[in-house]
Amino acid sequence: MLAVRTLLSAFILALCLPLAALAQPKGESLISHQDIIKTVSQAKGKVVVVNFWASWCPPCRMEIPEFIEARKRIDPNKVIIMGVSVDQDPTMYAMFAAKAGFNYPVYLAKPDVMSAFNIISIPRTVVYGPNGEQVAAHDGYMSGDDLEKLVGKLTGASGT
Repeated sequence: MLAVRTLLSAFILALCLPLAALAQPKGESLISHQDIIKTVSQAKGKVVVVNFWASWCPPCRMEIPEFIEARKRIDPNKVIIMGVSVDQDPTMYAMFAAKAGFNYPVYLAKPDVMSAFNIISIPRTVVYGPNGEQVAAHDGYMSGDDLEKLVGKLTGASGT
């Protein structure tokens, strides 16, 4: 009986280890408000789109696939898109991020991000122009087409 319990415990542990790895975001996947500002300041001449979202947010879950499709048409030499999850549960963030098929970098926000970017609702998309100045802040769902139009105006491209 003891051997069966030991074997069962080992089996359960083996099943749980991959989930535990998902629950602990890698150090580089955590992002602070200073990290975001640093990305914007180092993106000389590029538009930077920062999309704040959460795995449990229905409008975010609608918006993300559109941003993924828009990313395919937006010139990566002119535009940086980054997603920042404000999920409080790292497991939910990791599971959603693993399934979503992001084609741009996504991060889990450190606690300072919500207040630094005045996030009172999500999704929230903040856009910085090529000179690093904030040029737009959109609360609520934004279609991929609207994102492409906004980015196109800022980059001087008609269809990006």
